[in-house]
Amino acid sequence: MTTVVVPKINSNDARYLLVEWVAKDGSTVRPGDVLALIETSKTVEELEAVAAGVLRHLVAEGAECLPGQTIARLGGDAPDPIPVPVPETASGVVVTAPARALMDELGIGEEQVRALGRKVIRRADVTALAARDRPEDATELVMSPSQRRVADVVGRAHREVPAAYTVIRVDVEDALRLALELTPALRTLIGLPELLVRAVAGLIGRFEALFATPVAPGRLRRSATAHVGVTMDVGKGLYVPVVHDATHRSLGEISRTLMRHRLAAMRGAFTEEDLSGANIVVTLHNESTVTLAIPIVFPGHVCALSLAAPRKELVPSEDGPGGDFEARRIVHLGLAYDHRYVNGHDAVLFLDAIRTVLESPRALAPGDRPSGGLS
Repeated sequence: MTTVVVPKINSNDARYLLVEWVAKDGSTVRPGDVLALIETSKTVEELEAVAAGVLRHLVAEGAECLPGQTIARLGGDAPDPIPVPVPETASGVVVTAPARALMDELGIGEEQVRALGRKVIRRADVTALAARDRPEDATELVMSPSQRRVADVVGRAHREVPAAYTVIRVDVEDALRLALELTPALRTLIGLPELLVRAVAGLIGRFEALFATPVAPGRLRRSATAHVGVTMDVGKGLYVPVVHDATHRSLGEISRTLMRHRLAAMRGAFTEEDLSGANIVVTLHNESTVTLAIPIVFPGHVCALSLAAPRKELVPSEDGPGGDFEARRIVHLGLAYDHRYVNGHDAVLFLDAIRTVLESPRALAPGDRPSGGLS
């Protein structure tokens, strides 16, 4: 008999909510199968089976559970079902704590959520209900929970971080050609974001302050490696998942991590670890009409980079006779930085170092393993 135990998902919550049993009571599961969805104050986690067996629920959907608590068992045979008490509520509907908080904020009552006909009401259900019931002539727009979290971070950043901004032009023609060449060779999608993350992470040895964490006026805590956050927005809210230890990862590993993050963004399935621990952020602005964007320096960070979309420009040809021009793809690469810790001279040196790597990009992929960094 194998017990199914709730893991410690984050350090902020003393208890979680068992939102849904994905695997039914009495079903046979295999290692890696998703058994249940566990909701914390920040995310919804998928709880996977660590062994094969017949699943027997010990905790009902909608019930609270504690880290380390046994919520099910996996056995070899299918014994008689273990009675599972179902929590009673006044309306007969189980409402998660985040959903309840949003109901209170939006003024949505029990009768409205009961009319949805669902056993468990989650935060996303309340958001959809608010959008559906909004009258066409409503004078107020209700922001999504993810946008409100963005608003909190942006507001705090503007209050706490005296940021400056510098931008340079970078010729990425050779980098984009290399990306096209490496995609089939490494069997993973390589684009300008992947190359930029690799280039930035390799510079931590030369620019320690830009990856450090402010701890007091005039003092920074050094980081041994670059943990690079990359903005992603697939129409379901803005996320900043992290490529952890990017300094010691190959280009292929960085690419596969970003692809996994993109899939998680589409499914809304990030873990807290995916979204935690960045010490520098790259904001991506892929729309072809965007030529310049000023990023927000997150509280606790020293700087943030912004990458605009490539645009073709006519530049003097290096190989042709004098007076010849050729079309090459150019981007604007910007750096917003906390002026208390970084001055303009160092910001330009950092941007120029990235530009040098991107304009001579072969060193970014010496193989599918990093060769000790680019610094």
